Amino acid sequence: MKIPAELFALSNAFFFALHNLLTKKGLKYSNPPTAVLTSLSMNVIILWLVSFLFLPINLLTFAGISIFILVGLFQPGLTRLLTYKGIETVGVAITDPLRATTPLFSALLAILFLGERITFPIFVATLFIVVGVILLSQRDRETKNVKMRYIFYPLLASFLAGSSQILRKVGLGAMPHPILAAAVTATSSLVVVSLTIWVTSRRRMVLALNEGCLPYYLAAGLAISIGMVTIYYALDLGKVVVVIPISSTGPFFSLIFTALFLKGVEKVTARIVSGAALIIGGVILLTLWK
Repeated sequence: MKIPAELFALSNAFFFALHNLLTKKGLKYSNPPTAVLTSLSMNVIILWLVSFLFLPINLLTFAGISIFILVGLFQPGLTRLLTYKGIETVGVAITDPLRATTPLFSALLAILFLGERITFPIFVATLFIVVGVILLSQRDRETKNVKMRYIFYPLLASFLAGSSQILRKVGLGAMPHPILAAAVTATSSLVVVSLTIWVTSRRRMVLALNEGCLPYYLAAGLAISIGMVTIYYALDLGKVVVVIPISSTGPFFSLIFTALFLKGVEKVTARIVSGAALIIGGVILLTLWK
């Protein structure tokens, strides 16, 4: 039985939410640079090991490698840097909702450059999902005296994230195997993130890998490795305008994980429930009403 692209996209959202939960637990004993480098290192090891053991390496092509190296340069490397800059200047309350606009950029770019057609159901579903993600991302914080030019940091991050999905789709045409594509992207991202952390840390690597964080980080690395493969399979089998909105439903799974595993740490409110309902409605529209 052929697995539909929508299921791969939904699996991507699940595994990335699980990765975030595990990383959050690990951060209690460590720091963000260690978390990033550990998870990316896990990606590289797992994806290349699977590739060498089970896949014909002749599937690697110069064009495909070039495209996926380019993807890795800014997703998640540069997009993460821009997101952190947005958090630094305008705060999480503004940055998170703006970063949730990635599906809209993906849909627009797919229509402009891939010739994909956006139907009324896809348009409505995308709006549902974006509004739902924004509701889930909002915080109860003051946002006065914000300089408007700073909002371009998270917006540019969302644009680059949306662009990466288009490049991934094109790259899969040149190198049609999702696992190899994910391996190349992970390797490129590891190099970029390592250099970024080294430079921003005044050329010192400050790592805190210990027995407390290691189990969580290893599990998080496995989860995000699976997540990377599922998004490539989703893009290989389906349209960007359908796949990306569904893969952006991670906050819904995060809500479930929070209620189950982070009781007393984060409060579930009516706003959060409303956001989750909008996201589920959007997924149903994309899946059943095409």
